[in-house]
Amino acid sequence: MKMKIKPINDKIVIKPKTDKTEQVTDTGILLPDTMNHGMLNEGTVVAVSEGLYSTRGTLIPMVVREGDNILYSQHYQGAEHKVDGETYIIMSQNDVLSVIED
Repeated sequence: MKMKIKPINDKIVIKPKTDKTEQVTDTGILLPDTMNHGMLNEGTVVAVSEGLYSTRGTLIPMVVREGDNILYSQHYQGAEHKVDGETYIIMSQNDVLSVIED
């Protein structure tokens, strides 16, 4: 049986795009991924919580949906977790910078 992650509050679970290409200078020096400080990461939303409740008890719905391709900063405030050998990221919806539309 495959384990599932069910996020709560304003959290989402994403599968990061694994396009981690190494960058090499013209002289052959390998640049660490910290050199890409301005670049964004891409991932696919695989699970979304129901939303977050306001102080008045009103449910604030989520903006992103399962299946959305998103962009997020390399400095997101989330956590990585492995499930069945696959790496997933659990983060706040607030860490999503953009939804990629076709």
